[in-house]
Amino acid sequence: MLDLDDTLIDNLENVRYAYKKMVEFVGKEYTEGGFNRWYNLDKQYWIDFSNQKLEVPLEYRSNHDDYVKYVRSMRYMLYFNNEISLQTAFEINDLYLESLNELVVPVEGAKEILKYLHSKYRLVIATNGPTSAVESKLKKIDCLDFIDTIFSADMTVHEVTKPDKRYFEELEDFINCHDLEKLLIIGDSLHSEVQGGMNAGIDSIWFNRFHENLKEKYKPTHIIENLMELKDIL
Repeated sequence: MLDLDDTLIDNLENVRYAYKKMVEFVGKEYTEGGFNRWYNLDKQYWIDFSNQKLEVPLEYRSNHDDYVKYVRSMRYMLYFNNEISLQTAFEINDLYLESLNELVVPVEGAKEILKYLHSKYRLVIATNGPTSAVESKLKKIDCLDFIDTIFSADMTVHEVTKPDKRYFEELEDFINCHDLEKLLIIGDSLHSEVQGGMNAGIDSIWFNRFHENLKEKYKPTHIIENLMELKDIL
């Protein structure tokens, strides 16, 4: 199982492009400081969501699509300090998701390693990102043919994200594989993939692309700094 953003896709440039479209939509100018604030807010937002710190009004809980749209849109309300309406946030969300599909930059070695792994294993994309964007992104980096299955948080019945154990339980049901020894999660996030693997009893490979320090509470099975190092492990 592989994460997508910042594991196969250079998410920083992808998000920067979508952010530029977002601020243009509301009549503001792009600044590096504004982008950094958005990038950090967005990362923390999904951590808070996975820790069940976000409240969703009852009227958006009865329909799965409405729930997903509300959850994804609230981060724009937060970023713009509630100076925009919820309807505007919905419109920004549609634009933002479309923009994420327009500029897609692969991480170095992504295609080569997927081709190698696909010849030996069943490859599953396991992402918290929107399902609607996954296939398009993989097509744009010419890697879709190497992926057997796509599973996203917005497909879960329990409306959960990595690292929640229920996410992985639903994923196991989806791919019809419950032998944990046959499963492996590869990704860049200590919080999502490594902690998720720990929660679910699945081995993990931490892609430490940015040479971060390993925090003591996380226990990845392996650590790599370049995707091609996977050939030495798998």
